[in-house]
Amino acid sequence: RVAAPAVRSARRAVRSAATIRGAPDATLSASNSITSDDVSSWEEIDSQVAVMCATFAGDSSVNGRIFAVTELGPDKTYEALDDITVVDVYQAAYDGGLEECTTIIDVHLRIVAECIIKENVELVNAVYDKFRRMPPMLQKSSLVATAAVAEAGLLYVKEEYDLIEAILRDDVKGPEASDEMKLEYEKVTVIAEWIDKVIAAIHAEKGEVDGELVTDAVQIHVETIDAPMITPPDGVM
Repeated sequence: RVAAPAVRSARRAVRSAATIRGAPDATLSASNSITSDDVSSWEEIDSQVAVMCATFAGDSSVNGRIFAVTELGPDKTYEALDDITVVDVYQAAYDGGLEECTTIIDVHLRIVAECIIKENVELVNAVYDKFRRMPPMLQKSSLVATAAVAEAGLLYVKEEYDLIEAILRDDVKGPEASDEMKLEYEKVTVIAEWIDKVIAAIHAEKGEVDGELVTDAVQIHVETIDAPMITPPDGVM
């Protein structure tokens, strides 16, 4: 049977107020940055999960995906914000408070959740289409900055599930493995798999070729926790 997931905790709205480093005149707005309204809210995602439960009633094969989606939420966003590396990446890319960082990470976690439900990453392409409507220079700077923060946040979240997967990997195959353990293992592997898929789709949106970013826009580097660096476009000091 389809298991009933737990209800999420209360959620908070966030607001953006920052500028991209290297483009100080480009104050972020709904027209030149990813915003919370660009994707379904967590409440709307919960409604999609309810539809999924009804559609697949009696089919336990979807339980891992259902619990993976309901595992994600604003709590994971704020956990990522507590990581110094995530904050360093953000501060290397943006001037301003952490509101924009919160929005970027939360939006991308919602993207992961919807991609799990839909079993494809088309939402990444739809959301990142906003960048293609920007002026060329701002398009590249905004896309690279957004993608850097999103990837840092998603990888931080993924670390937890990679660790759980490694702990359970051998035990879940044994005769003593409980149904709860098997479901937990399925949940964490689904989350890790779809985070990887979303990150791969983001890389494609950036125009990476053989792992290298082909662009003359601002590039974000964080070589150590204490030394984030910015590479400006050619010809810009």
